[in-house]
Amino acid sequence: MSIQNPQKDVFIGFDLDGVLINHTKIKIFLAAKRNIKLLPRQTQSEILKSVISAPVLEKIQYELYDHPKTSILSPLMPGAKMILNKLKKKKIKFALISRRKNQEGAIRLMKLRGLWPTFFNEKNSFFVTEATEKNTQAKLLGITHFIDDEKHILGHLNQVKNKFLFDRLNVFKNDDRYFRILSWQNFNEYLSKNKII
Repeated sequence: MSIQNPQKDVFIGFDLDGVLINHTKIKIFLAAKRNIKLLPRQTQSEILKSVISAPVLEKIQYELYDHPKTSILSPLMPGAKMILNKLKKKKIKFALISRRKNQEGAIRLMKLRGLWPTFFNEKNSFFVTEATEKNTQAKLLGITHFIDDEKHILGHLNQVKNKFLFDRLNVFKNDDRYFRILSWQNFNEYLSKNKII
């Protein structure tokens, strides 16, 4: 798969959780509170659903995304701010499209991590409910590149030409439907190679 129109009208879309925010350690901690031992690779969202029962997962997700104390513990993904700084400096358009239900909690965490309002704000941040809504929003904005950590989400983004699977834990195989990247440095290399930054 090759990047389309690398320099013309580039508009990059980002997912939040698992892409800009690193929940690995807090997921392991919240599972351990319930006597469940998780390996880092099992914390990947699509895998987590297969190793933890739905009722328990619902409780973990509440603490992860909604609880006033535990929902602000997750750090930034290493290298994320570096990329955002480069995009901002080069005046490359970018936006956040997240399925996080608790918008206020997401904004609070982004403020604490220095993402809001420096990089994301009311003008370029969009919160949706369903995967298909990510595609609708991406189409409305004219997103040319999107980065997400879930394969099934990328599968819905049929209006986005360049799709990137953020596979930091190296749990997926290569797939010609998207670029698989293992780190923000890896994404930086793609952008540099294609003269985007």
